[in-house]
Amino acid sequence: MDFSYFPAWFALGGAALAAADRGGERSLRRAERAGWASLAAAAGLIAQRWAAPGPTDGLAASLTLLTSFVGAVVQSFSTRYMRADPSRRLYAIRVSLLLASVLVLVRTGDALVFLPVWFASGQLLAALIGHAGSHAAAAAAQQARRAFAIGDAALLAALALLGAHAGSTNLAAMINGAASLPAVLRGLAAGLLLLAAMARSALPPFSTWLMRSMTAPTPVSALMHAGLVNAGGFLLIRFTAVLAAAPAVQALAIGAGLFAAVWGGFLQLVRPEIKQSLAGSTIAQMGFMILTCGLGGDAAALWHLIAHGLFKAWLFLGSGAAIGPALRPGRPQGAATTALAALLALAAIAWLDAQGIVTGAALLPTALAIATGLGAALSVGTPRLILLLPILSGLYLAGLGATEALLAAPPAIPVGGDGLVFALAAVFLAGGVAQALLRQGGSGLPRPLHVRLLNA
Repeated sequence: MDFSYFPAWFALGGAALAAADRGGERSLRRAERAGWASLAAAAGLIAQRWAAPGPTDGLAASLTLLTSFVGAVVQSFSTRYMRADPSRRLYAIRVSLLLASVLVLVRTGDALVFLPVWFASGQLLAALIGHAGSHAAAAAAQQARRAFAIGDAALLAALALLGAHAGSTNLAAMINGAASLPAVLRGLAAGLLLLAAMARSALPPFSTWLMRSMTAPTPVSALMHAGLVNAGGFLLIRFTAVLAAAPAVQALAIGAGLFAAVWGGFLQLVRPEIKQSLAGSTIAQMGFMILTCGLGGDAAALWHLIAHGLFKAWLFLGSGAAIGPALRPGRPQGAATTALAALLALAAIAWLDAQGIVTGAALLPTALAIATGLGAALSVGTPRLILLLPILSGLYLAGLGATEALLAAPPAIPVGGDGLVFALAAVFLAGGVAQALLRQGGSGLPRPLHVRLLNA
């Protein structure tokens, strides 16, 4: 008996239990209990796989645990947040079905299952975006459906092309057979997969649906930013061999990811609403993840996906409590401190690369992590934070090593070599210094750009 779908079955059971509650008073609580049962099943499944020798799908295992955990927390939060909502029963059903579709998506190995649950997850998410029923919510839901339709059509075409060549609907056979496709068809399949990933992960020009999705209830925003938006990164990691066989598409992924990272960072700076600012941050993070996939850093992208999912879910669930602290902003980090942290980060990754501790595409996120930690420590200057840096660095490197072990693949040589990785690191770090200079000088962005970003 295949136990790997047990977490999805529990989530599906939560939808059935919520639907059975005609009055709706207990629907949220029933879905919550099913969510925690799904998490327990996911944890038990991973423990069983670790105890039993043999190969395991590390990508599916890690994302099953992440989705189940965030889903259980969101459903628990929803029992209080949504208790007065007149449509709470429908909300509980949709969230449980959404979790079930994602849990099946990350586990299945057949295109005939993969495609329907991919489509279903998008439609369920769009319905939750429009949950409020207002004109703005309905318009935001329709915007999401349009973006998803483009990405879904691209995914369908890519899998049809790969499946026809492989003569099978098995995803592994389709991926393995991609190398023998003619170069033009390999590039087409990889490009279609990239388009599907961009649409689901809200990279420009598809970022509008995410910025307008703040009409969704806050728990849905947390679940969306911690799980559904990450589906683009999951797709590229799952089909990494197809992407690697098309260098031109890899370069396109790097360019699209770089632009999204910069664009989302600017959106985050100008948006006064906390949820809108977090959405801009998500666009930047998704761009960075797609860029890392383009470089061939699957393990680094997976570690980023997990860490960002947990962190962003926490930020959204706590967004209401951010109103008070936002009125009492802390001291901004100075440009000199930011520049020093950037230089030290570049020196650090050069040393890590020379020692073979971190190599390839993973050097890019490592540089930004080091610069962020050093900048905070140098700016605040408290001994406790400075002493905490080695511990945080160790945890980061341990997480990166764990994802490399989960994917069971050696680090790939990045497209463009280490030179491109260091150049990209320098671009991002220079961007951080430029932001610090703008804050320190008080001039801000040029007014036309500021207005364009406010209306994006």
